[in-house]
Amino acid sequence: MKFLIFFGVVILAISHHVDARCACATETLHVRSGAGTSHAILHTMAKGECLTYHDDSKHADGYNWLHVDFHGKSGWAASKWMAIRACGSTTHNGLQLPGCPHIVTRAEWGARAPSRQFGNMPGTPAYVFIHHGTGPSCHDKASCIHIIKGYQNYHMDTHGWPDIGYNFVVGEDGHAYEARGWKKLGAHTVGYNDKAIAICVMGDFTSHVPNTAALHTVKQLIECGVKNNHISQHYTLKGHRDVNPTSCPGTAFWNLIHSWPHFASGTKIYG
Repeated sequence: MKFLIFFGVVILAISHHVDARCACATETLHVRSGAGTSHAILHTMAKGECLTYHDDSKHADGYNWLHVDFHGKSGWAASKWMAIRACGSTTHNGLQLPGCPHIVTRAEWGARAPSRQFGNMPGTPAYVFIHHGTGPSCHDKASCIHIIKGYQNYHMDTHGWPDIGYNFVVGEDGHAYEARGWKKLGAHTVGYNDKAIAICVMGDFTSHVPNTAALHTVKQLIECGVKNNHISQHYTLKGHRDVNPTSCPGTAFWNLIHSWPHFASGTKIYG
């Protein structure tokens, strides 16, 4: 609000909120610590990923560089491969699609850049696989970020994968966290990585199910994927244990998803 004075009379004026603007990658793109190719790479943006734009730019090395916010740090990315839009807007390739729960981006949780390039899924995924993390659960954003970083480190440093394996990770804080996202090939379910979206809930759900907030987010994420053509309308829902020799996603959670739409009955059970 602003107070304006005209001829000794105080008038209350309401200023209109201006939506923040975001710079969204139109291709895989490096975010650097300064304007120019000689600066250190802070992050590699996936196609469709958006960062807050500071309405500032510089010209260097033949490119115009946009000033963006990367996880609280000042970053710069070449405008040739960026599109500016309101941060609340959505695109087909973006994360925050109509009907989606809020998805915490890789930039927000401080994901490591992939160690090497890997491809996109060849078509619309026909399967959704439910996983659990087997370790501790989390009920606030900071704790969930700590856990998902541990997942990524384990997948990259122990398994030697180029990135965290899941498409999305969900916490009992009610947030969905971007892992490989909608488009990228995952590394989560042997035999199905090129035709499935994998959602992992942080925690061990052998003897109890995730809380209401996490379950709602998982269901909303699946519905959003279907409505926006990132998951087939005729998808099949399975637990990890239905096709691979594992107890994942935990017996209690696995029993629960039997009642969810599209669950495939008559599957092989391991563990």
